[in-house]
Amino acid sequence: MDNFVISDAPLTSGLEFPLEEYKMRLRRAQEEMKKHGLPLLLLHQPENILYLSGFYTSTGFFSYHALAVPSEGDPVLIVRDMEVPAAEALSWVRTFTVYSDAADPVPVWLDAARRAVEGMGLENGKIGVDEHSWFLTVERWKKMQELLPNATLVAEPRIVDHLRIIKSPREIEYMRMACRQVEAGMRAGLNAVKEGAVEKELAAAVFNAEVHAGAGIPLIGIITSGSRTNQLHGAYGDRVLERGDIAYFELVASCHKYDAKMMRSAIVGPASDEQKRVAEIILRTQDKAISLMLPGTPSSVIDSACREPILKAGLRETYTNRVGYSIGLNYRPSAGEFIREFVPGKDWKLESGMIFHMLMMAGGMGFSESVLVTDNGPERLTTLERVLFENM
Repeated sequence: MDNFVISDAPLTSGLEFPLEEYKMRLRRAQEEMKKHGLPLLLLHQPENILYLSGFYTSTGFFSYHALAVPSEGDPVLIVRDMEVPAAEALSWVRTFTVYSDAADPVPVWLDAARRAVEGMGLENGKIGVDEHSWFLTVERWKKMQELLPNATLVAEPRIVDHLRIIKSPREIEYMRMACRQVEAGMRAGLNAVKEGAVEKELAAAVFNAEVHAGAGIPLIGIITSGSRTNQLHGAYGDRVLERGDIAYFELVASCHKYDAKMMRSAIVGPASDEQKRVAEIILRTQDKAISLMLPGTPSSVIDSACREPILKAGLRETYTNRVGYSIGLNYRPSAGEFIREFVPGKDWKLESGMIFHMLMMAGGMGFSESVLVTDNGPERLTTLERVLFENM
């Protein structure tokens, strides 16, 4: 036990879920590890660390953090020493290996991982590593191999990612709350659309409303207008709205780290006949596709129902981007879970408890909903009126 720091801090109300839910998640992960012959997982993806342990840091992942998960027993958190108070307050895990800032940080970081693995007596076996994580850089990977020369490092089959696809009742409740928050932001943003308004003013209205509705960090949003609506992930700026412009909103709100998303579009002044036509086709197509989101339905059916009518109507020359993706527990820089996606060439089946951001865009405007798949059919968690808004 010399390798470990054992905290005697009591569990606090900082846990986002009951301890029993974290323990259940751990058991399910360990069952999958045994099926795949993995004595140890070394996880770096922030969402998966948070999902299993409860540990959260808003910006601390610029430094190295990981969670060592054995196939038997409790995990070990690998954290910067400055993050220990947060870990004690927010996580149920009470065993750590820690490191301090150093002039040459990477060897120090990975030495903390080595101490965790050796403290478990698993340095000579197979270790599943989340190679898909953006936070496991090539530099860190190489140093890990160097410091654990007798271990066999293999790509783990995204065990925790796949466990996260089906939401628990409490996760669904957090998503419902996030949907109310994003709706508050959207209403405020749409109400601020007028000739002469600046995009930053729309953003201020959105974020003020979301925070007052209870939304937590991080808050991001895509707000563009006029010719800038072709910038898929454009940031709001100093552009002044002009009569006839489209104001495009793709907003997100976060409740207990669970993100809900919604897109709406508004016209500065009355909409043209063409703008009304495009919006009507998008909304009709999306309504039909969402109605098909039943448990057991192949994803290709939903994908085609979204994509083909838009192409047939000539609203887009090509339609290559995803039309939906899984959402829930989320960490920047990712805009969603993306564990399940509606894209051509993928075919998986919908299950009750999945939640998706379903989105469609054409003609400079976009509409989307957060949708829960249930045994009784799809449920729109975002319920704001689905129309092309006109600000006269």
